[in-house]
Amino acid sequence: MTTKTILCIPGNWTDRNEIVSSIAENNLNEFIFAGMILLNLKTNQGFKLEICERDDRMRNSFKWAGMTNQLSDDFLNEIDKHNFVIYLSYETGNIESALEIAKAGKAILKSGGIGIKVESAGKAFMKEHWIHLLTDFEESNLYEMYVLDSISNEQGHIYSCGMHNLGLKDTIIVGEDFNDAITLIKSFNYFVLMDKPKLKENHTFSPSEEWPTFKITEQKNQPNKDHELFGNTFGMWNLEKASR
Repeated sequence: MTTKTILCIPGNWTDRNEIVSSIAENNLNEFIFAGMILLNLKTNQGFKLEICERDDRMRNSFKWAGMTNQLSDDFLNEIDKHNFVIYLSYETGNIESALEIAKAGKAILKSGGIGIKVESAGKAFMKEHWIHLLTDFEESNLYEMYVLDSISNEQGHIYSCGMHNLGLKDTIIVGEDFNDAITLIKSFNYFVLMDKPKLKENHTFSPSEEWPTFKITEQKNQPNKDHELFGNTFGMWNLEKASR
């Protein structure tokens, strides 16, 4: 099973030719852009690259997607000055492919990109932050790059979005304190990513001895089930106190 990861990268390039030359000059022997493909010369992997004209909605889009990372007004003003937007897309669904497109995004940032937004999670970053996460890379960094774990809706559901970029189920909690729910979701998702357990219905989980035990079940009705970018094709786990 696969999914599609999409990265959005605005920049101040003057035209398409500058984009092509900047990628080649800033990624010698690593990446080139030809046709509609950004090619990793070391792995021979190709990423679809689409160049779009300026988008007046981009500043606001980065503002909302960047709330978790507290993007500054100065940075958002830089985003607003962009001339073009690059969209990178790649079939993902595992840790390795998520890392590969993350590196491709870094190549565009090195070539004049201002910042980066994971369209398939709704999470935005300053250039330096994204590059740092790849320079001092640990597998757990992929969680920070691709997953939001503090989403709530009017029904009182608190859930994560973006685990599908890593080939994993998202997590939802109902009826718990907001901050406790976020702590639990983050702890559980990290456990799934790093320990790679073989989870089944009615298994249990607890972040620590101080926490109650939670029963794990499949959530059939995902909040973003039919959303093209946010829907998780791998599914969603529901955590509920085992005593209930």
